[in-house]
Amino acid sequence: MFCEKCGSVMQEDVEHFCFRCKRCSFSKPYSLDYMDDKSFLKRLAILIQKEKEQQDIETFQAQVVVKSKSSVTIKLPFPVFEEGEMLAYYKDNKWKHLGTVVLSGELTTVLSDALDLTENEEIKVTKAETSIGYDLQLDLIKKLLNSTSNVNAYFAVTRGTSVSLGQGVGKAQLDPSQNEVYSTALSLKPNELLVVVGPPGTGKTTVISEIAKSFAECGLKVLVTSHTNRAVDNVIEKLPLDYTLRVGLPEKVLPKVKKYLLMYKAKEALGQRYNELEEQRQKIKKNLFELFQEKKQLGKLYEETKKVHAEVLFKNKISKLDAQIVELQEKLSKLSEEIDDLLLEESIKLIREAKVIGSTLIKSALSPLNEFNDFDLVIVDEASQASLTLALLALSKGKRWIIVGDDKQLLPIFRTLYSENPSDYELIKATLYEISAFTVALKRSKVKLMLTNHYRSHPEIFSFSSKEFYEGKVRVVSNTNEKTLNIQGNGPFSANPAVTFVHVKGSVEHAESSYKNQAEVNACVEIVKKLKELGVNPEDICVIAPYRLQRNLIGERLSKLGLGQIEVNTVDAFQGREKKVVVFSVTATDSRTLRFVSDPNRFNVAVTRAQCKLIVVGNADVISLEENCIKRFLEYTKSMNGFFEW
Repeated sequence: MFCEKCGSVMQEDVEHFCFRCKRCSFSKPYSLDYMDDKSFLKRLAILIQKEKEQQDIETFQAQVVVKSKSSVTIKLPFPVFEEGEMLAYYKDNKWKHLGTVVLSGELTTVLSDALDLTENEEIKVTKAETSIGYDLQLDLIKKLLNSTSNVNAYFAVTRGTSVSLGQGVGKAQLDPSQNEVYSTALSLKPNELLVVVGPPGTGKTTVISEIAKSFAECGLKVLVTSHTNRAVDNVIEKLPLDYTLRVGLPEKVLPKVKKYLLMYKAKEALGQRYNELEEQRQKIKKNLFELFQEKKQLGKLYEETKKVHAEVLFKNKISKLDAQIVELQEKLSKLSEEIDDLLLEESIKLIREAKVIGSTLIKSALSPLNEFNDFDLVIVDEASQASLTLALLALSKGKRWIIVGDDKQLLPIFRTLYSENPSDYELIKATLYEISAFTVALKRSKVKLMLTNHYRSHPEIFSFSSKEFYEGKVRVVSNTNEKTLNIQGNGPFSANPAVTFVHVKGSVEHAESSYKNQAEVNACVEIVKKLKELGVNPEDICVIAPYRLQRNLIGERLSKLGLGQIEVNTVDAFQGREKKVVVFSVTATDSRTLRFVSDPNRFNVAVTRAQCKLIVVGNADVISLEENCIKRFLEYTKSMNGFFEW
């Protein structure tokens, strides 16, 4: 490949997924626009492997307390994992699969056949789903390269397909743009892909649920999936319980969706048989817990008696306890395996009978869904944040496909591509556009439909984004009166205008591999306190920030003030969510951090989460110096008489 700027031959930079010109430093991301499938996929596999090796995961130090043939008990600093979660452990410079938790607590028992662990060994453990997700993607790439996977889905995304626009009547509860998507979806033929652009608050969930419902009523099988649990839950809760299943862990799904859970329905179907076995298991767990506690006490006495050389008695008692623990662990393992086999058998029956199944992208490729690859329709929501291979874990299981996303919101996160150098910013973003399942499909799709009516926010809140990011194509149809906050306050705390900017003369600081702005922390905390004093329900308030450290500092301060029920999150984690009142801490005050925060995709997400009131906190003096979307937002708030000094 030749450099577009100087004509020199460009060299590969596999580590950064791009070509680079050594002569003039021009860079160009790898792309299917000018690479064959095998070359692109091989390089994507290298990037995913690197991401796996450097994944940002929370690890916990653990000690192997007891090791039996089929289980391992580890001692943790405090209770961390839930029953049913899959764990991984770190040894020999790599992460390995440990097993499934069957007894949670400070002493956690895992169904495991790990052969290289020994008692008293110190190991690091973590939740395994993220790591497994990388392995699944790498395995999928191998299958695609060898043509042993469903290549139809891959070609549909990377080549585009012809789709006929629907001519059906549609549904009365859907608006014209939603009905166009709905009727086109119903007319999809096998091996056809529909790409839907869904800007914030335009009713994606409603359309997806109506499409799934209509397919199900025609006797067809639908998989609804996303990289986030919440996006899946939002669709599932709108569907009939009798033919809908939700695959996932109870602690990961919304409370109102638990009744849809596969495990819940499987246990209910097994009835008395399951209850009796579970009662036996609970008795064993209780006995094990008591033995562990007794061993803990004896261990303390053993250490004390060693000082006077009288430890033999306690040593013998501990040995007997260890034998009892191993025996009970074996019983627990066998009983858990028997219960798991029963639940798996019943789960497979339920999956066969169900018409609509919801799961995350990773869960769709794990047991028991890994055995089901014949869905008539697969719908992937929030697809802009899913990489091509992550989305294909689910898409490869279907005959028809719908990808819903928004190229104006956040793209996939690849931490290994991150650079502190501002000059790399445009390259990184361009690279993510070549990796995102949604942007890849959007670029190549012959038919792409867009939802064009916004319902979520007060018109003053979304009008800025409509003009700034969507060329005015998205019309705000929300009712002003319904979206006006019921509050009697002054200045930034008044109901009108619905969007305000609070100027705080703070400075960003680098700390703990992240960024903070103490002046904005103080301001956000005071703003939240005032909102609560004025009668706003704490559950209707959320504070968001672009950096984890800023999020943590605000959250800690609010917790100390007894306001821990107020959600505090990062912008990236809050995509797809909404609250009546959103307080957004810009945090950034220098060129490096402002470039990150003023990324149009990230800023668009930040300012479209609020339904009734958006309060942006930042340093207006610094923001005014550079032309970008934050500066234009600042000017917008001033035009609305929504600018206030703190």
